[in-house]
Amino acid sequence: MGWLTAVGLGLAVATVIAYLVMLFVIVDFTYRTWIFDIAVSLGGVVAAVGWILGGSGALAAAAGVVAVGWFVLTRRELAIRGSERLRLRPGDPFPGLRVVRTDHTEVTERDLVAAAPTLLVLYRGWWCPSHKAQLDELVEAHDQLADAGLSVFAGSVDGADESVPVQDRVGESITILCGVPVEFLDAIGVRDSRGAPWYDRLIFGAKQQEIAMPAAFVIDGTGTVRYAHRSTRVDQRADPRRIIASAERPHGPF
Repeated sequence: MGWLTAVGLGLAVATVIAYLVMLFVIVDFTYRTWIFDIAVSLGGVVAAVGWILGGSGALAAAAGVVAVGWFVLTRRELAIRGSERLRLRPGDPFPGLRVVRTDHTEVTERDLVAAAPTLLVLYRGWWCPSHKAQLDELVEAHDQLADAGLSVFAGSVDGADESVPVQDRVGESITILCGVPVEFLDAIGVRDSRGAPWYDRLIFGAKQQEIAMPAAFVIDGTGTVRYAHRSTRVDQRADPRRIIASAERPHGPF
């Protein structure tokens, strides 16, 4: 059953290659990393079965190394390190904020309150493939968000000029905000102290700086936070259904 061991190793290796191509060649991301987990695990199991049935022990061991390495490295790289807890909670007043649009016009927290109910999403940066998935999901949910009356803004620490392609990607569905201060991120508990990984700095030219953890906040017309979510892994995100429910919920005690 040597062929079965080879098939298992091939499946595990092909899955890892597909994931890397998706990230660094196609420059895209999926929150469904569990699919890759299953495929790599299946490859390891198939290789082990093949070995038990008389296949190559070396190939089975290689498949095991690939599977274990996959889980160790992806869990390390998908984890976000920084602020220990989210400090901005439902019922809290939204703090002061001063940023700019991609055309360099200023936006403050007063503008967000004036546009209420407002959804403010924070993303890691233009260089991160996961930001495309995060914002694309909001674009896809645009009709539902609009029906709930939500005005959608998305911000990062990136400068206005480098954020222009992001604004072009999302069109009029989302207003991109630039230059979110790291002090603001720290104050509300969404500061990613690790910043862009070395490979994103090398491949995409990302800056070495502290950035935002993926986060989402809904703000009502009184300037009160009605929904707050912070991701602690790159493959987590806020649920659009909960965002919409928070905007549609009648105002009152939390």
